[in-house]
Amino acid sequence: MQETFYFGAGPATLPKAVLNIIKNDLVDYCGSGLSVLELSHRSDEFIGIVDQAENLLYELMGLSDDYAVLFLHGGATTQYSMLPLNFLHQGKTADYICTGYWSNKACQEAKIFADINTIEALIESEVVAIKPIDQWELQRQASYIHYCDNETISGVFNDLAGNESSTIREATLFCDMTSSILTRPIQVKDYGLIYASAQKNLGVAGLCVMVIKKELLNNVCKNIPIVFDYKKCFESSSLVNTPPTFAIYVLSLILKWLKDEGGVVESYKRRQQQAKSLYDVIDNSGIYENKVAVQARSKVNISFEIKDRALQAKFLQHAENHKLLGLRGHSSAGGVRVSLYNAMPKQGVINLLEFMRDFESSRM
Repeated sequence: MQETFYFGAGPATLPKAVLNIIKNDLVDYCGSGLSVLELSHRSDEFIGIVDQAENLLYELMGLSDDYAVLFLHGGATTQYSMLPLNFLHQGKTADYICTGYWSNKACQEAKIFADINTIEALIESEVVAIKPIDQWELQRQASYIHYCDNETISGVFNDLAGNESSTIREATLFCDMTSSILTRPIQVKDYGLIYASAQKNLGVAGLCVMVIKKELLNNVCKNIPIVFDYKKCFESSSLVNTPPTFAIYVLSLILKWLKDEGGVVESYKRRQQQAKSLYDVIDNSGIYENKVAVQARSKVNISFEIKDRALQAKFLQHAENHKLLGLRGHSSAGGVRVSLYNAMPKQGVINLLEFMRDFESSRM
């Protein structure tokens, strides 16, 4: 039977090895007689799961003791409200860099709480690109600069860390890395805060992982509801209330799997090669097209269109017939979208490339 490969943007594919462990632990977790779903969040077993997940994050991301790890309810969208709620004191403002759907959503949500400086940084014409930073109207008094480094819908990548701009170098960077976390090596010291919804590279929906510079916790606003207060979440070891226990458990398995697979560096090498192979097929094609400028192209979420729009539905249907699922683009953008998260096996990409070549040759 032909193997199925799932390229959906999230909830995303999970490693088969991890799924097999979950299958067993759903019935009996480590001989406890309890399902992993039944473990008390105050039990020794679950505290061990939390400790393992946290320790592996420190190792895989190269975190120093200057940073704290928080396990928070909800996805990245929850943080769109929590960030300004925690850090934008009365009269304070922040720069929000808008390069696509998700960074725009974060900006609109933040405007509910404070006066936000919106930077429309995306050029959308024949070629989709990002404006040079010297054309951005950044504020030196901004409390932080918020951006999304990888826009999953349009396939646009924008990394500000390590930028030569003095305004950015001196700023506190808050980054939504929901779709890119652990897919590439980064210098965490360049960021004040990183957050990522779990259902793409870190496991299943319902959990948001945050890495935050500890000194920032001293700047948290007063009188915030306890479950939204970053400082109180830190002080309680992310146990202000019952956390998303199953999602944290899956996170711990994913991190262990990633470490066993060679860690972030090896994963990055595999992804670079996979993305290059896919872009090569698109760029040398007569029927596929990607409009993102090369320097702004995502290596994680690759969106493209079929020039003859009449072939779109046929392409997706034939792909499903070949057990290549989840390729339909976001409802706001259409087209085709290929998500190359850490759990995507090499064979999945090989099968997709072969299908794309065969589909094109049969139409020429």
